[in-house]
Amino acid sequence: MNSRFLQARTSGIPWGWITRILTGLMVAAAVVLLFNLARKLDWMQVLRSAGEIGTPTIAAAMGIAVLGHLVYTTFDLLAKRYAPTPLRAWQVMGIAAISYAMNLNLGVLVGGVAVRLRLYHQLGVRASTAGRVVAFATLTNWIGYGWLAGALFMADAMPLPGAWDVGRTVIQLTGLAMVTGVVVYLGLCAFSRRRVWTVRGQRFELPPVGQAFAQCGLAAVSWILMGGVIYILLGGEIAYASVLGILLFCSIAALIAHIPGGLGVNEAIFVGALSGTLPAHQVLAAVLMYRILYCVVPLALAVPAYLLIEARLRGRKNTGSEGSKKERPDAENR
Repeated sequence: MNSRFLQARTSGIPWGWITRILTGLMVAAAVVLLFNLARKLDWMQVLRSAGEIGTPTIAAAMGIAVLGHLVYTTFDLLAKRYAPTPLRAWQVMGIAAISYAMNLNLGVLVGGVAVRLRLYHQLGVRASTAGRVVAFATLTNWIGYGWLAGALFMADAMPLPGAWDVGRTVIQLTGLAMVTGVVVYLGLCAFSRRRVWTVRGQRFELPPVGQAFAQCGLAAVSWILMGGVIYILLGGEIAYASVLGILLFCSIAALIAHIPGGLGVNEAIFVGALSGTLPAHQVLAAVLMYRILYCVVPLALAVPAYLLIEARLRGRKNTGSEGSKKERPDAENR
């Protein structure tokens, strides 16, 4: 069976329509959950539950959130080894921190890709190198997600609300496929003689197997810490594996539904999944506090930092251009 035969067999599949249908189903499920959530909840009780989260708990959650963001910045440090850039380590980590905060709130294309590429370009990194860095860092995030979520899905460790429960077998098979994909990737990095691949016209070079395992480890730690924030805010009353599994499911649901930051999706799924175990107002208060600590506060710091960097770099360029204009008459007089 050659590649032409495979292309012929798959070219007739309406992938565009399949994607639209899946997206529509995800959005419809999110709307149903959000409607039911808004209709049934006592929002004053949610506010009271948020106020009952103790200062030590919030401080611990904030500490884990800071550590989670710090671990994420190591993705770009690892990418710097994969595609060397002239930037220093602190510059690379700063770019990653700003883009991650925007990614969490504005979506992958804006924060994870566009902002990242612009900052690298503004700091003098060639477009091709910046593209490789961003691609490697993004892949790192999803490689870690793949094996961690896959393992939890296979273990059936997470409860799901009825509107999102597609069946135990489907979830376990999905988890198996995700883990298999990561194992194949590691196998290619370790044993493949062909190190350069072209995927949809884009050139991709396999990293050394050591870097591939580092991708798996660092990204998994990042996701584990993210789940730890919600776990602590829930008072440790729900098994950590269940909390992490729900969070990982929320991430892929929000990605498919094209909802930046999973706004509303995370809250609805967590409340629906844990409603039989904890009061809905307590769950929602914890998830909203998580969003504030892990998403909103970093964004409030990242936006001014991004604007400051843009202003400084623009000022340097303007100063340089003015200096070159002043030198021209002197050169002509000489």
